[in-house]
Amino acid sequence: MKKRKVKVLRNLNKWILVLTIIFAFGGAFFILDASSISATLTYGKSSPYFFFSRQLIFVIASFIIAIIILKTVDTKAYEPLSGIASLVILGITSIKVFSNVITGGISTLTINIAGIQLQPAEFLKLFLTIYVGSFLGKWSNCGKPKWLIIFPLSMCLFSVILVVAGGDLGSAAIMLALFALIIVSTPIRKDIINSENKSDIILKKAMTSLKYIAVIGLFGSVALLKFGYKIIPEELLNQSQRLSRLIYTNPCDRYEEQTGYQVCNGYIAIDNGGLFGVGAGKSVQKYLYLPESHTDFIFPIIVEEFGVITGVIIILLYMFLTYLIFKVATNTYDLSKSIICYGIGIYFMLHIFVNLGGVLGIIPLTGVPLPFLSYGGSSCLAIIGAFTVIQRIYIENQIEKKNREINKIVNK
Repeated sequence: MKKRKVKVLRNLNKWILVLTIIFAFGGAFFILDASSISATLTYGKSSPYFFFSRQLIFVIASFIIAIIILKTVDTKAYEPLSGIASLVILGITSIKVFSNVITGGISTLTINIAGIQLQPAEFLKLFLTIYVGSFLGKWSNCGKPKWLIIFPLSMCLFSVILVVAGGDLGSAAIMLALFALIIVSTPIRKDIINSENKSDIILKKAMTSLKYIAVIGLFGSVALLKFGYKIIPEELLNQSQRLSRLIYTNPCDRYEEQTGYQVCNGYIAIDNGGLFGVGAGKSVQKYLYLPESHTDFIFPIIVEEFGVITGVIIILLYMFLTYLIFKVATNTYDLSKSIICYGIGIYFMLHIFVNLGGVLGIIPLTGVPLPFLSYGGSSCLAIIGAFTVIQRIYIENQIEKKNREINKIVNK
């Protein structure tokens, strides 16, 4: 057991580890900077560190959990554990959403545990990515009965419907795109491709059709987000608060509206910052001009205080981290592990695109957190959990690589 622990620590991907630590603790610092004013005004003069201290607790707890998972749980257990976790979360969330619908209450997709509000959608994205990736990899290699593919696909569809019913459209859009891309990336089983059996032919056509539907649905969703305000009648857009988010262009002309007000103040923050920023703690927009300055709109505050150059560096580091994830996926020997890594890379990339796209007025505002940097315990636990999975897969891949090299030498 001791030997295994040493191997686990020794085989970590150092670049991913360093960047995870920098982003996690750097994000806590940015949250302190962005939230000190709102925390003081909300919780009193003695609580400027309210959001920062809570985020720091989540960061430390996430790393402790990550170390335990790295040392004790190998990837063979990922499918059953993630499947059970997904079913439990879906069950709890279903009860909450349906009870709200029956009683006429507000369908907020949050669960309160010991006074801590958690967002189940954040964990569903991760657990279902792991479960579906693990399942589809084994299924593609003929390690699962053919028709069992109905179960992971049904879980994905139900989770999206449930999250939509809970009012979290941003998370639902990410989940839909994420699952679509995972399905598109999964190869069809060889025994189905080469089979002349009628049921296999039907299944092959169904899988091929599903891939086309996923691609068409993905592009259709992007088109709806981008040009929905031109397609949907204006009267209908104005009647619904959720649909009104599709009107995202020229935010400063809609300053008195919620989405226009937020995005326009984000523009002002970025413009104030210029190349080098106004200096740490000197943001003007965080004085309640910019709502959610420590959550969805933390990026404009960072740029205002530290400049556009810092903002570009953050984006480049995000891109480099995404590249490292896809590199692990490419170099992995096992198909299930490769699909999981690919899924987590897409999950990470979609969050960045949707958050920054909304903040910068490229797409409608959805309220999706920016990975590592936005305040939120659920997001913190999920994103560090995702990188723990990547590290575990990388470790096992390194061990497998060494074993193969040894076998080559021995067989010679």
